[in-house]
Amino acid sequence: MNTQSQVLWDIRIENLCAGYKDKTIVKSMNAHIPAQKITAVLGESGCGKTTLLKVFLGLLPIQSGKLYIGNNDITTLNTKSFRSMRRRFGVLFQDGALLSSLNLLENVALPLKEHTSLSNKIINKAVLETLDLVGLKEAAYRYPSELSGGMRKRAGLARAIITEPPLLFYDEPTSGLDPITSAKMDQLLLDMQSYYKNMTTILITHDMGSVRRVADHILLVKNGIAHYNGDVEGFFNSSDPYIKEFLDQQEIQEQKHTLPDNPEVRQALNAWLQS
Repeated sequence: MNTQSQVLWDIRIENLCAGYKDKTIVKSMNAHIPAQKITAVLGESGCGKTTLLKVFLGLLPIQSGKLYIGNNDITTLNTKSFRSMRRRFGVLFQDGALLSSLNLLENVALPLKEHTSLSNKIINKAVLETLDLVGLKEAAYRYPSELSGGMRKRAGLARAIITEPPLLFYDEPTSGLDPITSAKMDQLLLDMQSYYKNMTTILITHDMGSVRRVADHILLVKNGIAHYNGDVEGFFNSSDPYIKEFLDQQEIQEQKHTLPDNPEVRQALNAWLQS
């Protein structure tokens, strides 16, 4: 496969305001998400990053400002034109969002069946090639309930990339995964970026380990604005007080998820199990 067109889509945000009814969450945001890079969108809970994702996907209206995806000003497109454009988006949801009544091959085939007139033979061939790319070809005829969490994530990724989208969104791709599976998922994201060289990737995440492994660019959202928008090295080496506080808090949160080391308790339990 990998016949992706030469369309390069960056995202430019200019004085963007968006939210829910009378509540503005994204507040006069200005930022640039570069093409052909992996951009991690970070921020505390409630800061506006999920709202921003919904705006990108057309799930929330723009209150004011401009949003450019490639050369298209989204605020000037009618509903039909935007929906046509959105067909070129790939989205990986947190849980994979697979349909339980369909097997893996049928789930991944959905975008091609919905948006093309390709024959079943051609679609199935493309699906099997994509499943092979994410290491799931042997599971093509299994159902979501028969897959592990990591496999469902990979299946969701296969469905997201089956149309070879120039713009790909990941919503917490490592959420709920153990450290080993999470690292494998990160490597898969890097593999996809290498394979689809024209793809622009936006990663919504809390996983700082994942950010360090895969991100090229970072957008840090604070109270609905872009507090930092730049490269990864500049972010992690920043002397900005809020960025330093944010990184410190993330490190504390990661330490909280480390299993406690209680050798006395472990020895007592081992003795009880052997009695």
